Amino acid sequence: MLSIANFIFLVKVAVWAVFLLVFPPITFANGMYAATVLLSVLGLLLDLTALGELLPQSTQPKVRRGVVASLALVHISLLALSVVRLVSPRYGAWQRIAGTDEWNNPALVRAEHGPLLALGRGDVFSLGKDGKFVPVSDIAGPVYGIGAGAHRAWFVDVEGKFAWGYDGASLEKIPLGWGASTRMPEGAALDDAFFVVRPRSLVRVELRGHQSEVIDGASITGVAADGTRVIAVGSHLFVSEDGGRHFEDRGPLGLPAPSVYAGGGSYYLVQGGLMSSRLFVSEAGRRLEERKAPVRDIRVLAVDPHDGRRIWIGTWGEGIWRSDDAGRTFQDLELEGLEVQSLVVDFATKDAWVAATNLATPSGVFHYGAR
Repeated sequence: MLSIANFIFLVKVAVWAVFLLVFPPITFANGMYAATVLLSVLGLLLDLTALGELLPQSTQPKVRRGVVASLALVHISLLALSVVRLVSPRYGAWQRIAGTDEWNNPALVRAEHGPLLALGRGDVFSLGKDGKFVPVSDIAGPVYGIGAGAHRAWFVDVEGKFAWGYDGASLEKIPLGWGASTRMPEGAALDDAFFVVRPRSLVRVELRGHQSEVIDGASITGVAADGTRVIAVGSHLFVSEDGGRHFEDRGPLGLPAPSVYAGGGSYYLVQGGLMSSRLFVSEAGRRLEERKAPVRDIRVLAVDPHDGRRIWIGTWGEGIWRSDDAGRTFQDLELEGLEVQSLVVDFATKDAWVAATNLATPSGVFHYGAR
């Protein structure tokens, strides 16, 4: 019978083996270079201290030294490669247009026919023709970006008191009276209304300020708008064809906490897990089909509002990817080694903007120019 001491020893061996052999290469392969540095340092310390004792006593000294030296070399190599990637990430054709002096983990919002807006330092900034971000006056930050329609972008203040709709020239202010939110709300927007996921409900707020719970008693994890069509997802799929005034329950999804993105008559679901993502598409209104994701960790997705086959995805560490055939094939657009937090694409010009960061290089806004 296995003794308690032997059982504890086996558990320790298993735990150390995971740290030594599994986690560092997985995090490196996923572009999580800061985590790889931490795990490699931990692994190297274990190599040089405890590993020899964890090997069976019958192991020959020469073999013991060889195992320790081999694993130490692996960890040193991963550590060196990760430091290089952290200090000099591969941006490719992407160029930083705003850095850490201006921004702290910015979020981006853009209406199809409006300016690029960025949230940073608790304020809203607009990208001017000179390539500089300037503050949008009269929006009392800090605020969350909810989404954008064809012409207007929407923001909600963190106190839940007001919402602002901005089209680049005029500003609409709507009283809410919700109270402070403990996290960034999920939302979507049309020009004349926006949607916010509230606890066990989906709320529609109109331009004139009228609020209504259009989905009640359901756990919603994501919402997206495509013209007058609005899709909400959670444990079930809900679809509205009248601008989100009424929703039809299309039944259970069977996916834990999916996110939804819509445009051009199609919608996409992303179900993320620990270093893994699943991608589904309802192309031109057809039933959901799973596509093979090109990366392990999808963070954001942008869909062409006129051609739902054209999408861009942003990842954690694995760059930006583009597909023109509804996710059947993808093109790698680089920007590796960063956690992409926001992704905005002008599908007409093929310009794109990303808000991204990691633990070693400054966070900021990056631009991809048409070519």
